[in-house]
Amino acid sequence: MNPAVIYALAALAAVLLAIGAFGALAGVAARAERRRQREIVRALHLRFERFLTGRGAASAMRRDAARASSAAFWSAIETLGLEWRGPAWPALARELERNRHCAAERRALSDDSPLRRELAARRLGLLRSPASRRALRRALVSGPEAVAFTAALSLARHRDRAALRWVLGHSEVFARRTPRARIALLRSFGRAAKPDLLAALEAGRAPELEHALIETLGIGGLRAAVPAIANRLTHPLVDVRVAAARSLGRLEARETASALAQALGDEAWQVRAQAAWALGRIGATEAIAPLVAALPDRAWWVRHHAAYALAALGAEGRAALLGVTQQSSDAYARDIAEEALAGGFHDQGSRA
Repeated sequence: MNPAVIYALAALAAVLLAIGAFGALAGVAARAERRRQREIVRALHLRFERFLTGRGAASAMRRDAARASSAAFWSAIETLGLEWRGPAWPALARELERNRHCAAERRALSDDSPLRRELAARRLGLLRSPASRRALRRALVSGPEAVAFTAALSLARHRDRAALRWVLGHSEVFARRTPRARIALLRSFGRAAKPDLLAALEAGRAPELEHALIETLGIGGLRAAVPAIANRLTHPLVDVRVAAARSLGRLEARETASALAQALGDEAWQVRAQAAWALGRIGATEAIAPLVAALPDRAWWVRHHAAYALAALGAEGRAALLGVTQQSSDAYARDIAEEALAGGFHDQGSRA
């Protein structure tokens, strides 16, 4: 082989070995730095925890918090917030309110980058303090929508009812959010928010949130909401009618059995399915005949919920199912009735 080629190959191999060695050293250094940062976060987490349990001085905690990097500080706060539910948490927030990291996040709510503002809004929700609450309220009003939504979630963690009333009065701001996201937002305000949610539903002041209001009140078990929810069984929007039927079942609103039975004739199969489920949930034996009539429904979920609702209604309901298996000319009705009788009643939930 040509000596020049040999020398070139040797030089290339030496370069590649050097690059590999440098990469290996860089990897070792990076892993060491990550371990060091984890240790810093762990130590700060322990310092916060000692304060919360009355075993550490506030001055030492403030000093260590001030010395830590922003990333370490917020990592320690976030991990601690996931596991700590004690009454001393507001005291921690008071001690750290003037901390440089909290002040930096309040300033970041005016950052040019919406992503940075969104991160700041999320972080400020972790520690309740008057200064952070004021900053979050400004972000809620000024937006943009992503920042406003994160600020609303953070204020919900603060149990800020003034922020809740703003959300209910400006429901159009979050109209593009998914139903799941809107429900999560309303539920985040906690039990004390129920009167405000009910007032908004009764007044009809939050049309974009009606579905979320109904679901939240149903999940929250607020029996006082039954009349307002029952009124939505004839709402123009299918999603609202579905939520109304489901929530009446969750609330075990036996007094709405007649209205739910009428909903078995709704044009939307989703509403019919939820009405059938709700009638079984509330024990409406007076609805046996309408439920039997729903067994041949073209939608499988309607047939399913109607059959299991009948199975839940005791001897009368099971007798009606038996009659269907013996006399119905509809094969689908016979099949689902046999399934419900064979399996016995078990609550299938309200997934449809």
